[in-house]
Amino acid sequence: HSPGVQPADLEEVIKKGVKTVVIGRGMSEALQVPASTVDYLKKNGIDVLVLQTEKAVAEYNALAAQGVKVGGVFHSTC
Repeated sequence: HSPGVQPADLEEVIKKGVKTVVIGRGMSEALQVPASTVDYLKKNGIDVLVLQTEKAVAEYNALAAQGVKVGGVFHSTC
């Protein structure tokens, strides 16, 4: 869970041309998301949301339903 989600972990997602990335940190939010990862996304013009996984899935679905070009990375446990 540490060092957590790194910029390299998101390359495939951002290559798809997403405008927003939702990151789920796990059910107990154990997965780390360093500030450097958030900064990397923002510098590439991508909005980022870092949430507990259930909330992240709900947010992802809501954005997708609105037609937002959204990508997601979800940690399903811990």
